[in-house]
Amino acid sequence: MLFLIIAIALAAASCWPPAILTPYVAEEFPICTDPANQLDSLISGDIVVWWDARNGNFDIYGYNLSTDAEFTIFVNSTGLLCGLAVSGDIVLWQDWRNGNADIYGYNLTTETEFALCTNPAYQEWPAMSGDIVVWNDDRNGNNDIYGYNLATDTEFAICTNPARQHQPAVSGDIVVWNDDRNGNKDIYGYDLATNTELAICTAPLEQQYLAISEEIVVWRDWRNGNPDIYGYNLATETEFAICTDPARQHQPAVSGDIVVWTDQRNGYKDIYGYDLATNTELAICTAPLEQRDPAISGEIVVWTDYRNGNWDIYGARLSFEE
Repeated sequence: MLFLIIAIALAAASCWPPAILTPYVAEEFPICTDPANQLDSLISGDIVVWWDARNGNFDIYGYNLSTDAEFTIFVNSTGLLCGLAVSGDIVLWQDWRNGNADIYGYNLTTETEFALCTNPAYQEWPAMSGDIVVWNDDRNGNNDIYGYNLATDTEFAICTNPARQHQPAVSGDIVVWNDDRNGNKDIYGYDLATNTELAICTAPLEQQYLAISEEIVVWRDWRNGNPDIYGYNLATETEFAICTDPARQHQPAVSGDIVVWTDQRNGYKDIYGYDLATNTELAICTAPLEQRDPAISGEIVVWTDYRNGNWDIYGARLSFEE
C-alpha cells in the first residue's frame, strides 16, 4: 500500500467554483498486475471488472475488494468483445458470438450467463443502473437508445430520433446520451419516471463521453477549443465547469460528489478528480508513465495503469482530512 498525503494547488481559473487548498489521503493499491494487458476497468461497490488478455483473447475478469479475491467472469472464444458495464451483481458486455453485436450479461450471485438482446441489428455500449439496462441500437437503421427492465423482463425504446444517438449512461430513472440532432454532439436525456426528454447541454462544438450519478451529469466539452470537463445538476438545472485547465482532460466518471477524469497537464496521462461538495481538486495518481480510463464507486477509484510497462489495473481509496 502506498499512502500519499497531497496538498492540492490549482489556479482558480482551472475549475469553477475555485478549488480549495485541502489535503487528502489516497490509499493506492494494485488490483491486477498480470504480465498480460488488462484494460478498461469499471467498479460497482466492491466489484471491479476489466478486459484481460492473459489467455490470448480479451476475456472478462473481476476482483472482489471485500474478499481480496480475483475471479473469471467470461472466457471469450470469438475475440470480439467490448462495451463492458457493471452494476451490483450484473456484468454486461457487447458480444459478437452471433456474427453481430448483441448484449450479453452475467449474474455474479447465481453465476449464470444470459442473453439480454440478440436482435439481428447491432446492439452496442450497454450501461446499467439498478434494474435498468440501456444501449445503442441500430435496428431502425441509425443509432437509437433502447432499454430493458430486468425486473419486468420488458424491452422499450427510449429515443428513436432520426439523428444519431450514442454512448448512453443511466442512473436511477434518468438516461443520458450523446445526440447529433443539432449537427454536433450534444447531451440529451430522458426521465423514465415522467416519460420526459431533456436537453441537458447544446453548447457550441462537441460534448461527449458522458457519465451520470444521481442528479449530476458530467462530460468532455470542446467549447473552449480543447477538451475540458463540464457538469450539470439536474435538480437545480445548473451547468458548471469542473476543469478547464489548458491541457487535455478526457473520460470523466462520477460517483456522488466526486468527479474523476484522465488529465494530461503533466505530459503523460494522469488521474485527477474534483469534489463538488468541497470545491477541491484532487491529484489522484501521477505515477510514472500513463494512467487512464478512471471509474469510481463511492470512495474507490480504479484505472488502467502503464507504470510496469504493460497495462495493469490499479485503484485508490480516497479519504479527506478535516
